[in-house]
Amino acid sequence: MSISSSPTATEAAELMSSLGITRVPADRYHYKTWRYSNLGDAVAQARRDASLSPPNLNQSKEHA
Repeated sequence: MSISSSPTATEAAELMSSLGITRVPADRYHYKTWRYSNLGDAVAQARRDASLSPPNLNQSKEHA
């Protein structure tokens, strides 16, 4: 069986079975535009972003 085109679900199952390949569910974590397979990486990025202070646009100008 060639895998050059997308196999049907049945073909994929047969191919996987014949080669000893198993499919397992995997969690994915999304944070903003990034995707992570490891929760710790997603948390670390979110914490880095949270530690950045946004610019204060309401500062009064003392010296004009």
